[in-house]
Amino acid sequence: MKRRPLCIFCVLFLTVQAIRVLFFGAGDYTSALGQIVNRNNKGEINLILTGTADRIDEKESVTAVRVKGNAVSFYSGSDRKIARQSVFGKSDGHRSSYDFSQELPRKIWEEKVLVYLEKEDAAHIKIGNKLKIKGKASAFETARNPGNFDQRAYYKRQKIGAYVWADEVGILSGQTECIRQFLHEFRQGWKKLLVGCLGSYYGNTISAILLGEKGDLDPYMKKLYQKNGIGHLLAISGLHMSFIGSGLYGFLRKRGVGFPVSGAVGTIVLLFYTVMTGASISALRALIMFSVRMGAEVTGRDYDLPTSLAVAAALLSAKDPLCLSDAGFLFSFGSLCGICMLTPLFECLFGCGTEKKNIWTHMGKAVSASLAVNLFLLGPMLYFYFEIPPYSVFLNLFVIPALPVIMGTGLSGSVMILLVKPIGIILLKSSGVILWAYDRLCSAAVMLPFGRITAGKPSVQLLVAYYVILFALYGMYRRFPKKIWGYMLFVSAAFLIVLCGAKNRDIEGIKITVLDVGQGDGIVLSGKGKNYLIDGGSSDVKQAGAQRIEPYLLSEGIGCLDYVFVTHGDEDHISGIRELLEGQKLGVRIDTLVLPPEEYHDEKLADLARIAVENGTRVVSVKTGANIYGRGERQTEKNDSKEVMRLRCIGPLTDIPQGLTKPKAGNEASLVLEFSYGNFDMLFTGDVEGAGEELLVKSDVLRKYEILKCAHHGSKNSGTAAFLEKTDPRAAIISAGIDNRYGHPHEETLNRLKKRKVKTYNTQTDGAVTIKSDGIQISIESFLLSK
Repeated sequence: MKRRPLCIFCVLFLTVQAIRVLFFGAGDYTSALGQIVNRNNKGEINLILTGTADRIDEKESVTAVRVKGNAVSFYSGSDRKIARQSVFGKSDGHRSSYDFSQELPRKIWEEKVLVYLEKEDAAHIKIGNKLKIKGKASAFETARNPGNFDQRAYYKRQKIGAYVWADEVGILSGQTECIRQFLHEFRQGWKKLLVGCLGSYYGNTISAILLGEKGDLDPYMKKLYQKNGIGHLLAISGLHMSFIGSGLYGFLRKRGVGFPVSGAVGTIVLLFYTVMTGASISALRALIMFSVRMGAEVTGRDYDLPTSLAVAAALLSAKDPLCLSDAGFLFSFGSLCGICMLTPLFECLFGCGTEKKNIWTHMGKAVSASLAVNLFLLGPMLYFYFEIPPYSVFLNLFVIPALPVIMGTGLSGSVMILLVKPIGIILLKSSGVILWAYDRLCSAAVMLPFGRITAGKPSVQLLVAYYVILFALYGMYRRFPKKIWGYMLFVSAAFLIVLCGAKNRDIEGIKITVLDVGQGDGIVLSGKGKNYLIDGGSSDVKQAGAQRIEPYLLSEGIGCLDYVFVTHGDEDHISGIRELLEGQKLGVRIDTLVLPPEEYHDEKLADLARIAVENGTRVVSVKTGANIYGRGERQTEKNDSKEVMRLRCIGPLTDIPQGLTKPKAGNEASLVLEFSYGNFDMLFTGDVEGAGEELLVKSDVLRKYEILKCAHHGSKNSGTAAFLEKTDPRAAIISAGIDNRYGHPHEETLNRLKKRKVKTYNTQTDGAVTIKSDGIQISIESFLLSK
């Protein structure tokens, strides 16, 4: 390192930037519009904005336009009258603040706004046009459960505080940025050509590989690549830049063009390519490193990979310090750090670091590089995706060498199809064949034993310890080049995986999380080696299973649910479960689906049972009085000891006492479950109401509980005074959607709980609510309040 002063300087600069971000909030951005929208009760507000179209992204059904330099004014939805307040001046481009506790400001300045338009409204908009847009501004969603994607934080790093659904749009100025608009139209035309030749599935895949156009990627294919550790193929990276830039540079040099001109042409072409593909962090990193390499070639100096990598990281962090916490930054730079640092250790271990060249040394070097990348990226892989694809080491040995072939046939085929159409089609189809092979390999890999290891999200302290060990092993190898350091790398990786999994699985007692799924229910129980899900669905959150329930499960290290209980067949209780059942191949496995007694089944439950069977999940109908215990626990007379975890079905009753009404299938006949662990008891009530709740009260199956999961999202027809008298809870949890159309939870229900001095938690305000107990002590934590 002593011979790399520039590298040392850049590393020190990166260290300072990281400290500034972690401890002093460097690069933090506060959006004035975001503050207004977030504090608005309904989460949206009417506005008129005037700004310049900066970027246009075509989506499947809408067009997203990023508008910069926005003057924003507000009006009420009824009379369009602008609220009175002093003018809010232009911000400094980094941070703006305002006291929004009073009236709305008359006008604010917002650096960037994301605007969604209907395709026909956006058809004539070009990059550089000055626009006037009237619409409704809404807040980006923040993560409301552990492990969920934080949309608000993601856009905050891009200095975008809110998005707008446009009702009307007008073009005030026809001025355009000619080069960027040409590149945008060229990209869209190229994508259309690829999709037209290869079809939607493979056409959009190769569009992502060549053009960075990922908006229309097939969700299953994207998830398949990510689960197998080859998702990097869909990002514009050094492989793309090296193929295009180095290929063009080498082509010009072989034809006698000088170093300066060849390097300049290669760099300029890559600059346009980077702009056309969206200028992602990985693309910018590759562009900077290619420019450094060309500079070395032109000046006759040796190209040094570590120095080039450090320069790229320093330049990007200087422009935006928050990029240091971006997943794209960590994966892009981490892969090359792994190659620089850990590859020599594995080459020493496998004995392929010699000058002697044969097929075995080439294979050894390839395996060494793949292992180095995978082990170095183990931290961010677990932190962002919670799983490890063990076979990615071997998959990458095939997919990476084949990527230049895909790019070569894709590029040449796109040109040839305009000149000699049959040849162009053959070339493009050949790239589709390779993509088909990728799919088959990935599908086979996830079916192998240990195809995915779900360890959960590691703590920051665990990650720090892991990387301290990696750097220490690298330092020891530099000083004493021995095979032992390569073996120690495997030990370190195992150390991270095992401890991460142990952290998420070794629960002292039990853990119950009432997830925020919007207007619906989703409750996860873990403990004693078992994992249960009670309901899982939403009527106002799309893909609640894939976006809210599954990420939480994976972040907790739960790759398999032993039992999934369905209280009844309403969509807000089963939509997410349906997603989980259909997505088991790449998601969370479900061993057993538990339905209410058969006499209370309806068409929706029958359809759910069919989907479960088709996807290899056992289906049973529970009987009232049935018990389920923790792993290794038997049904004995000692079931009341604090070591035993029991889930007992107490409703709906099938034997109806004389004089009482039998509940109807649906809400009244919801599955009611009683959970006990030592001195801790909790009641899960589904949507039970009316005759079903009355039957529970009068049949003496209820007792006192520490915590009550309120029925039917806190509706006024559930949780009657008689029911609360019987159950006498110390705390109650309500799961309901923000601004739901039913008005849940109802004021009468809240008043009944307040009258009994029951501490009430609500997912509307608390997000996910987590209960932990060792059988004696109980703790309740709100996710949003603890963030």
